[in-house]
Amino acid sequence: MRKIILSRKGFDSASGGYPSPILPDGTMISFPIPEDSAGIYYNALKHKDLPYLDLMKQLGIKKYTENSRVHLDPDINYSVIERNCNKWEAIFGQCSASASHLDNHKVKEGDIFLFFGWFRNTIKTASGYKYDPNDKEGRHIIWGYLEIGQKIKIVDKVYPEHYLTHPHFEDKNRPNNTAYIATDKLSLDNSLAGAGVFKYDENLVLSSEPSKKTVWKLPKYFHPDCNTIMTYHTDIKRWENKNDYCLLRCVDRGQEFVIYEKPEIEQWAKDIILRNV
Repeated sequence: MRKIILSRKGFDSASGGYPSPILPDGTMISFPIPEDSAGIYYNALKHKDLPYLDLMKQLGIKKYTENSRVHLDPDINYSVIERNCNKWEAIFGQCSASASHLDNHKVKEGDIFLFFGWFRNTIKTASGYKYDPNDKEGRHIIWGYLEIGQKIKIVDKVYPEHYLTHPHFEDKNRPNNTAYIATDKLSLDNSLAGAGVFKYDENLVLSSEPSKKTVWKLPKYFHPDCNTIMTYHTDIKRWENKNDYCLLRCVDRGQEFVIYEKPEIEQWAKDIILRNV
């Protein structure tokens, strides 16, 4: 069995300050957080022919400019940027306390990250995309995945060229700097890549309702009464049992929620990936 890690990534109220958009066709675009030291700019990221920076401006996000740099991590969608190397591998990087948290809970090769973030519906108008006024709060939604094929503690040495555009390899001096390289093929289904992104579907929504985005509706076997361990959420007061599901009041901060090995959780993650890729 493997651990499943629910990993908070992309814009939130503290980093970025706005929800990421769900386009009318169901495309979820996770806006990566800003970073001063990274070498990639928001206007280099694109959805088809639409630069992220233009999309941000259409949505009323005006705090970023052509000189605003971005922490493109996890880098799990090949098409978002022009690649200058012949080879590419999906990579997720972590450092400092969050990397130590993953280390302390023995996250390793074969374990799977499910990336979630704060998303809000959009509509298309004559002047571009706008946040949907009928979706005022947005929700926490799972938007991508990565199965760990290799775990690398990054030090000051030479790495393959195609790693070097990733921010955690570009700046090697981050404390406890760690890279998780995706498997080439998903072990749960070898016809699928080891990492990827999803289009919107209701089965990816964590929030119980729009007005309570940090209250999650989860299958009943997530509850601690079923001997499930999710880091940062071991306080039984955060949980509420219902007839055929449970509610979790998610912590406000914290990036990596490690769920210990459990057959039902692994099957839940497998179903999410296979239904949505």
